[in-house]
Amino acid sequence: MLRHLLFFEWKFYNRKISFYVMLLSFFGFGILIGTTAAISFPNITNNSPYTINFILGLFSLVSLFPIVVMSSQSLLREKDNHFEQILYSTPITIRNYFISRFLLVLGVAVISFLLFILGYMLGHIFEMDTSDMWGDFHLKYYLYSFFVIALPNVFLCTAIVACMAWFSKNKMLIYLSGLGIYVLYVVVSIFSNSPLMANASPVSDSAMKLAAKLDPFGMAAFFEQTSHWTALERNTEVLQLTGNILINRTAVVLFACALLFAAFRFFKFKVSKLKKKKITLINEVVAGKHLYVKTETKPKGKWYFISTIITFLTIDLKLTIKSIPFALLVTITLFVVGMEMYGAIDGGIRLPENYVTSGLMINTILVTIPIILLVAMLFYGSELVWKSNDVNFYAIEKSTPFSNIALFISKFITLTSISFILIFFSIILALIFQVIYQYPIIDWTAYLSLFYFIGLPTALCALFIIAMQYIIKNKYIALSIAALFLVMTNSTLGKNFGFGHPLTRFANFLPNVFSDINGFGYFSKIFLISMLYSLFFTMVFVLVAMLFFNKSVMQSFIKIKLSQIFIFVLPIIAMIITGIYIATKSNLISKNSKTDWQQHYEEKYKKYKALPQPSITAVKTNIDLFPEQNSYKVNGSYILVNKTKSIFSEILINISKEISWNSIQSSQLTLIKKDAEFGQYLFRSKKQILPNDSISLQFDFEYKVEPLQGHQSFNAIVENGAFMRISNYFPTIGYDVSNEIENELERKERKMPLPDAIKKVNASHQNPYNYEFINFDAIISTSANQTAISVGELKNKYTNNNRNFFHYVAKDIPFRFAVSSAKYAVKKSKYNNIAIEVFYHPLHHQNISHLIENIKRTLAYCETNFGKYPYNTVRFAEISSFTKGFAATSYPVSAFINEEQLHLNILADKQQDIIGELVGHELSHLWWGNAQLHPDFREGSGILTETLAQYTQLMLYKNQYGKDKMLEMVSLHQNLYDSEKAFSGEEPLYISNPNNSNVIYNKGLVKMYELYLLIDEEKINLALKNLLAKHKFPNQPATTLDLIEELKSVTEHSKHIAIDELFKNRN
Repeated sequence: MLRHLLFFEWKFYNRKISFYVMLLSFFGFGILIGTTAAISFPNITNNSPYTINFILGLFSLVSLFPIVVMSSQSLLREKDNHFEQILYSTPITIRNYFISRFLLVLGVAVISFLLFILGYMLGHIFEMDTSDMWGDFHLKYYLYSFFVIALPNVFLCTAIVACMAWFSKNKMLIYLSGLGIYVLYVVVSIFSNSPLMANASPVSDSAMKLAAKLDPFGMAAFFEQTSHWTALERNTEVLQLTGNILINRTAVVLFACALLFAAFRFFKFKVSKLKKKKITLINEVVAGKHLYVKTETKPKGKWYFISTIITFLTIDLKLTIKSIPFALLVTITLFVVGMEMYGAIDGGIRLPENYVTSGLMINTILVTIPIILLVAMLFYGSELVWKSNDVNFYAIEKSTPFSNIALFISKFITLTSISFILIFFSIILALIFQVIYQYPIIDWTAYLSLFYFIGLPTALCALFIIAMQYIIKNKYIALSIAALFLVMTNSTLGKNFGFGHPLTRFANFLPNVFSDINGFGYFSKIFLISMLYSLFFTMVFVLVAMLFFNKSVMQSFIKIKLSQIFIFVLPIIAMIITGIYIATKSNLISKNSKTDWQQHYEEKYKKYKALPQPSITAVKTNIDLFPEQNSYKVNGSYILVNKTKSIFSEILINISKEISWNSIQSSQLTLIKKDAEFGQYLFRSKKQILPNDSISLQFDFEYKVEPLQGHQSFNAIVENGAFMRISNYFPTIGYDVSNEIENELERKERKMPLPDAIKKVNASHQNPYNYEFINFDAIISTSANQTAISVGELKNKYTNNNRNFFHYVAKDIPFRFAVSSAKYAVKKSKYNNIAIEVFYHPLHHQNISHLIENIKRTLAYCETNFGKYPYNTVRFAEISSFTKGFAATSYPVSAFINEEQLHLNILADKQQDIIGELVGHELSHLWWGNAQLHPDFREGSGILTETLAQYTQLMLYKNQYGKDKMLEMVSLHQNLYDSEKAFSGEEPLYISNPNNSNVIYNKGLVKMYELYLLIDEEKINLALKNLLAKHKFPNQPATTLDLIEELKSVTEHSKHIAIDELFKNRN
């Protein structure tokens, strides 16, 4: 009997074209992932066991789709077709029925995923070559990952969804069970800070071990087991079925079996119960007492049209909102959003708790709720359209005189209402969090804007989903097509498959860009333009849908009126116009085009690298900032000096192509070539340039943010809290090495020579060494309500023409300067004769006093142990989160700190003092890495800047909080280093690559702690003081060999070998 049932079920599906389309889609999707997915890890091959486990674990979530669709079709087929009584009267046993249906759903899910894996393998085979990106092909890697990671996941998902189907016999609850599995996965990922989650931060070992046991998809267990593996192990070793991997996989299988056993025990052959309604008896009408009059109806006109919409809307909303599935959807939404909010508030073991600002809550909602809304729109959209059909009411409904357009509108408003209700509850939850965490400063306008920024794209998706149901006229095929379309055009996943251009994106939600300082900024303009394009695109499908569901229109299509043609063509024309605007303003450059440009630049201009060029010795500039217009203008001049011993006449000048250049000229030079493609100006001097000769160069440029292109992270000229490392956009002299292709594999494929090796640690210096320091003089203007901050000492400030002007001057500093502008509040103090100034957003005042105290503490420690602070002022300025890439950054006199790091609750339960750490690190850079100890770029040079700043930070932390807290910091950085060394590589400190942040920050701090245990703090500081005295500007720069020698000079000979081992061993 079981065999016959299985065969019968199989025949039901194997005759459907849609079934084979689904299987083929999984196979094609696998090939697509294997060939194009941009998911890779440094030093890890694309077909390594580690990468395969990661991909299969991640995409095992995809198995939820066929499981949910198959369960809703197969497990409720008798109920949908009112065939239950007939089926249950046959000799079929519960056991055979139960097993056959479950095996069918499980079998299809497994076959689908096996086809995905087969496609994934073929994709790898198609792409494999002899480069370092690929290892040897091993079938066992894929099969092992399937049986250990994927198969238990698919089994668990099938068990949960099938049990929900049998217990509830409700399709919406089946859909929500799939969403619930995803929610469970997200929750575990939040608590384990899975790398799959954005902004993942380190967690404690105990939390990671707990997550490894509980994660239903096994990814936390995978990350836990492989966290300290080397690159070689990740490339060659499969997961070991031991420890938490074994516990997790066994628990998943046992839990799924327990669910199935419970479902089998409680499952019975019984007809679904209908709710009994109380019937009120009405007295028999007495003859002659009532007069019946014929009433004429008017099934036309706008009021009838509106009343029809209201009637359908009332019915749909009542059935939806009062249902158990909707209550469960609201509960799931609040649970997921609440867990995400809690995760956003908690900074983990690395950072303190965030203040529960409106901005934090808004960003959390923006990043969390869209996926839930899209899933709800997909399933509710299909169910609402087919509701009357499913309950056999379609014939009666169609016999009534209503407009299909009214029906369409009512379905759309119902879906939009569902999304608005979920957004509303999310906002209420956010307000509750703000009250609970005692931060009742509420930005009501920003909260209300979520109905626009989230509600509008959701509404457009709902329109598209409904239109597809009417066009395709098959619930599950239309659902699948809509789901695939939204995955590719509305998720970040689609960007990995070539759907990254703005014209291929549909109704994208606003990213989590809200800033307390700057609000949504210019992103609201981008959002409006993209929504217009998506609206016109959707309207085309809506009009097509109306043609498909209105037979009279189809029949009279050949007689269509000119006005109707215009209505149909109008959104197409509007979409084309909007698309042209987006395409021209976006100006996107493909990766290949960029690398082609880099290759051609290097081939054309590298000859100038070896040619002598003058040095910039003075910069005098006027910078006019216009934050409200997202723009600035710059004019300035250089003094160029020939500091070489050579005589030359040609000067190559680079300009940034991100900037609009008005002029670049010199009365002493003649322009002989302008290369607009590469931003190169080749000048020839009117007379030969002798050693120590000088030349004056003038330039003028401007910049304005194009919203559709966005801004570079270090060029964020925004309305409030702007920050620009503006020196990046000033002209530079000579060949620009940063334009070269750094990826060795890419260079090999293009048959280019390997990039120039980093200068060896023992390479000799030019004597005297040319630091290429400058004298900096800048007058910066900004809006009347803002303050401009830059490097150097503030010499003057004044107001003119309703603009504020600030004059900054600095002498002998690196060619690296920045500007910020905001509506600042300021708090001032003093340490000895050093002025302290902190500029901050008025609502972010909580940590300012603590920051000033740490400035004083750092100045005291560094001046006592290393030498005098070289300036008269210490200045810290807060900048908006529109600038990414650093927590804080230090320049002569001024340091800039991101609002996301300044505005943290350091008084929360864990007492993590990130403010003290940042101040200690950034301010110590005024000794290590700015204008004092300034090594050239060579092996180990990062140790003399970042590692020494890390050491200073560590000692300050120890002196303030004790050795136990110091050990916590050391342990944290040891874990960070161990978890990342497979990607960053292992190398000795003294010859480490200055760009290897994992080594110079994390390993560096740990090794300096070991040095502290070996020779103590006092001797380290004495050695550093001596190093600084001998090698600070203008003396010859230091190397790590000099550092090692200074450490040996202050310690007994018996410890010299141990010092060498600390700096020269790879481990």
